[in-house]
Amino acid sequence: MFDGFEAKRIETTKAGIYLRIGGTGPPVLLIHGYPQSHVIWHQMAPALAERYTVIAPDLRGYGDSDTPETDADHITYSKRVMAEDMLQVMLELGFRRFAVVGHDRGARVANRMALDHPDRISYLCSLDVIPTAEMWRLTDKNRAISAFHWQFLAQPAPRPETVIGHDPDFFLEWLLASWAADGFVFDAKALAEYKRCFRRPEVIHATCEDYRAGANIDDELDKADRAAGRRIQCPVLFLWGAERGFGGAKNTNPLSVWRQWSSAEISGGPLACGHFLPEEAPDVVVQRLLPFLATAND
Repeated sequence: MFDGFEAKRIETTKAGIYLRIGGTGPPVLLIHGYPQSHVIWHQMAPALAERYTVIAPDLRGYGDSDTPETDADHITYSKRVMAEDMLQVMLELGFRRFAVVGHDRGARVANRMALDHPDRISYLCSLDVIPTAEMWRLTDKNRAISAFHWQFLAQPAPRPETVIGHDPDFFLEWLLASWAADGFVFDAKALAEYKRCFRRPEVIHATCEDYRAGANIDDELDKADRAAGRRIQCPVLFLWGAERGFGGAKNTNPLSVWRQWSSAEISGGPLACGHFLPEEAPDVVVQRLLPFLATAND
């Protein structure tokens, strides 16, 4: 995987970030989600690298990046702080302004970057994610069942850590299977990498902290932005997996939700796959991304 890509480690002010970089051209940052790592982009990254400089990092707390000590308010794993890691990484690589593609938790980091640093983000692509505050607001019985992990992982430590730590391979495989389309099989090498990293107790704890932040400070920041009328300034492409009912929110039009958060163009639509678009439908996502990114060469 990632043939022709260079592995690097960049020390930001608060965390060491592991990443892969390859290709030439305008910069595109790819940010993964839970419970995975940068490896989720193993099929998309080479295709994008034919036209772009592709940067695929592990978020703090995930993969081979650092797992900083946590705090009582979960600020350490807030999307604002995670976004600051990514911004520093891109500056270190020589990129001040760039396009960003985020999946799952990575899309929440990308969303926060676009809100807090509009001068840094040229284009935003969110895969299967709407803003955090909207997810909490739209949660009903169906979504509470299908996305139970939001409530479970946000429980106080060490409750979820103890349950997951009893058999992390089972927990990871169960989640992946339940969120993917029926019959989808993950690449064996990718799955082995996810398991290798997720078996580490510090990663289990850090990723739970990510969700505790989501239930607390991230939600508060989004609500404050919504009340203040802050909006994303760059064009947004939103793609989601139709076969999982968008996280159980079956009566929700996600594009209409995104239009409430953006002052720029919103485009996108559903794909015939489950939650893991970069692995279940990589060719289709690339086909949708290329024309969207074609004007992001500023």
